[in-house]
Amino acid sequence: MEEPIFLLCLLLQKLGLPSGEHFYLHADQYGLAAKIFAPHMVYGYLAALIIIVLALIGARRGEFIPSGLQNFWELVIETLYNFSRDNLPDPRHTGRDVLPLVFPLIVMFALFIGVSNYMGIIPGFACPTANINVTLGLTLITIVYYHILGIWFHGFGYIKHFLGPMKWLAPMMFFIEVFSHLGRVISLSVRLFANMYAKELLVGILLLLAGKFLAPLPILLLGVLVAFIQMLIFITLSLAYFAGAVEEAH
Repeated sequence: MEEPIFLLCLLLQKLGLPSGEHFYLHADQYGLAAKIFAPHMVYGYLAALIIIVLALIGARRGEFIPSGLQNFWELVIETLYNFSRDNLPDPRHTGRDVLPLVFPLIVMFALFIGVSNYMGIIPGFACPTANINVTLGLTLITIVYYHILGIWFHGFGYIKHFLGPMKWLAPMMFFIEVFSHLGRVISLSVRLFANMYAKELLVGILLLLAGKFLAPLPILLLGVLVAFIQMLIFITLSLAYFAGAVEEAH
């Protein structure tokens, strides 16, 4: 299959920067810049920039009765807030409210993954989340942060989460739990990457085999749905991990 054409990478090449799949695959020859300006990195920067610009425009006036972009952002933030609150334990059970510690991260995940997923549907644009490096980075943030929350809420008592309900099974349960938590890294990162990459691959194959117009349309329509579902799954699982870390071990 031919190398995909990414508009921003072509523009950066015109400026003399080693940007594109070819340069990324031969990064040992072209140096660190080839990794910094790889397609998934360039379009990741673009996704972050889009979110920042739209947020600044939406919050520019701050009207009491919202309209336009401010209304959109308030709907998004309120929906994510309610969803996060419903999937986290009650503060009366944990002693502290975990929602303020988790909610900003969930918003970041939802916006970045959502924009990145839908970006791949636009011709000439890359989908950052179709690269395992991006999804693995997002996953490691979740994994490290929920362990931090567990230690913060329980101190050294957090080790009980790895020992199981019966003392005589604790040594075996510890290793099982450790492998289980390592499995979360693979599960969370590969699920998002594989679904988005599969969509990109199917569209490319259909373009080559069946034509440029009607053939990829069903996959693109399916991609719209998959992009939202995969974003929702990622933040739901992240919330489940956060909730499990701050709850009391039994």
